[in-house]
Amino acid sequence: MPKDKNLVRTTGTCALAVAATLYAAAVPAQDSEEQDPDAPRIVESCLSHPQIDRTKVLDDSNIIFTMRADTIYVSRLPKHCPGLRRNSVVNYAVESSRLCAGSYFQVLWNKGGAANYAPGFICQLGWFVPITAQELEDLTTMTDLNRNRREHGRSSREAVTTEPVELPQPEPAPQ
Repeated sequence: MPKDKNLVRTTGTCALAVAATLYAAAVPAQDSEEQDPDAPRIVESCLSHPQIDRTKVLDDSNIIFTMRADTIYVSRLPKHCPGLRRNSVVNYAVESSRLCAGSYFQVLWNKGGAANYAPGFICQLGWFVPITAQELEDLTTMTDLNRNRREHGRSSREAVTTEPVELPQPEPAPQ
């Protein structure tokens, strides 16, 4: 029986490594004049905590990490995190000066006052995917809670918009 557990654990670890490699290869490169735009990005499993300059919560599924070297990462959470909203305060668990995918963090709710916080939900971080400043701007726009919403909850700033048009009437065939 112990052999079977080790086999399942090893298979799961290998599957995770293969999935991460395929995911990294499928994501386009960061915008840079020297880099090939079709080169794969390197998805990080951990970030060095001392190198993190700032974080920004976009919504219940996306947290932005800006590094001191101006590299930007998005962590897309594996599940929606209840109570996590734009500009929420979160408490990260840092081990060995690293913040890693799969680590847990806690949402802190402001109970009024400058430093009066209560513990909230505990959620899990996702992989750290490098993004460009333009991608950050697009992601911020897409997740903006204050955007103008139209019918069916769609934003007026969606990536693709449609408008009705009238087709010209066909000319009668010559007789």
